[in-house]
Amino acid sequence: MNNFVTGGNYGDTNGDVVARILPGGDHNGEFREYLDRVARLAHAITDDRGRPIPVIFRPFHENSGSWFWWGAAHASPSQYIELWRYTVEYLRDTRKVHNFLYAYSPGGSYGGVSDVYLRTYPGDDFVDVLGYDNYDGSDASPQWVNGVVADLAMLARIADEKGKVSAATEYGISGALKANGRNGNLNWYTQVFDAIKADPDARRTTYAMTWANFGADQFFVPHPATGDLPEHEMLADFRAFYDDPYSVFAGELSRVYDRRTRAVSQQPLAHIVSPTDRERVTTPTTTIRVKVSNARASRVWYTVGDKAKQYPLRYDPASGYHTGTWQIGAASLDNTVTQLKVIATIPGRARLELTNSVILGARPPMPPGVVDDFEGHPDDTALRSEYSTYGTNTISLADANGGKALRFDYDFTFQTYTGIGKRLAGDWSDYGGLSLWLTPDGSDHKLVLQLNAGGVAYEAYPSLAGTTPVQLTIPFSQWRPAPWDTANADRRITPEDLRNLSQFNIFVNQADGVGVTRGSVLLDDLRAS
Repeated sequence: MNNFVTGGNYGDTNGDVVARILPGGDHNGEFREYLDRVARLAHAITDDRGRPIPVIFRPFHENSGSWFWWGAAHASPSQYIELWRYTVEYLRDTRKVHNFLYAYSPGGSYGGVSDVYLRTYPGDDFVDVLGYDNYDGSDASPQWVNGVVADLAMLARIADEKGKVSAATEYGISGALKANGRNGNLNWYTQVFDAIKADPDARRTTYAMTWANFGADQFFVPHPATGDLPEHEMLADFRAFYDDPYSVFAGELSRVYDRRTRAVSQQPLAHIVSPTDRERVTTPTTTIRVKVSNARASRVWYTVGDKAKQYPLRYDPASGYHTGTWQIGAASLDNTVTQLKVIATIPGRARLELTNSVILGARPPMPPGVVDDFEGHPDDTALRSEYSTYGTNTISLADANGGKALRFDYDFTFQTYTGIGKRLAGDWSDYGGLSLWLTPDGSDHKLVLQLNAGGVAYEAYPSLAGTTPVQLTIPFSQWRPAPWDTANADRRITPEDLRNLSQFNIFVNQADGVGVTRGSVLLDDLRAS
């Protein structure tokens, strides 16, 4: 989906898009118009007898990264969850689309850790396929393959618990296959397939989707001899994968759509649409929206904190929500967390109870040039809501450096890098570098500080040798474009770049030959200086 705020494409991450297309946002209408187009297509997809054809619909994929406007740095977990729920409810309930199976597919890896994978899970009533995307840049190294097997096994077990199916919703070699003579592992497909097939849980993965063959310059599946192109050197291995009795390709499917199933009755369901869980509310009043599905509620009300007073919510037929105005008051906007509790009574059934934690008031303003001093986060959950996560890690607040600091815990059992990031704005053109307080963990792994300025990801690499706290200043003249950005390899940070900030990331990359796989790093007072 293109950017509904700026008009740019899906890679344009400006405009705070998710917040502005949700109910109450100023671009919700444009989003609905897009979903209307999706609905028209869904209704038009029929077989020769006019029967709807089932479609796997996979919106907002790879949200664990931040390269799309719906990604982790651009939407909190609760915002993402409500965006997904809104999409399903609008298509299913308003536009009567009933031939979609909804596939949830963040990007990996997860090291087999389910709570990280489920961090943005929209809920069992809104998802049919549990998937994830994972591409390999290691030529099927044992570490990457073992991580894929652990993740797919985890997805299969979650699918069992939830009555879903699991899938590798995208997989392959990073950046596409290369021309003959340039591919590192010619048995990549069978090695990955054999490892998955050998695991009792991972082998139950329902399907695995490759990406497309766009042409001779970008293709993800080996090709036969075509025109002047010879047969690709990995085709023999792909054919061995195809010929394996355990693999099933489309041509081998039969009578799939004639199978009969018994639909499960939908149970009453309710969720708080706004404010979303862990959202900051900075105005003295805000609108509460609650969606009740599969039942008619006789009464819906809310309470705040530990107060017993009940405030009614009234049904709005135009929006389909139970709504009301929460009179917070300016005096309560003091950077504290309160509980918004909603109760809906369903005639003849037990009542539904919902709770969202809401942060009241703006985060205390930080001085110009400060990325984070970690003093304004009321708790670990509030901290995590401001940072997107790349890979598997845990961040928390630690008592250090005379106040609060960031504790970053990582594990390289199934991954080679992991990180966090947050959005950034401001004008740093008058500053000469970035300073920070750091307690390394003595691991000698590679700490990466990444500043996206002027559309380029510039990096610096403080050492993780030793365990003594240090105060560092890294001049901007020493920052370099990320190694993968070969197009900008010779570029250096300019004052103009520093007027156009968008993101600050912290990564820990596994260093070759380092036997330590787990560690903890403390960081504080990240600021321009």
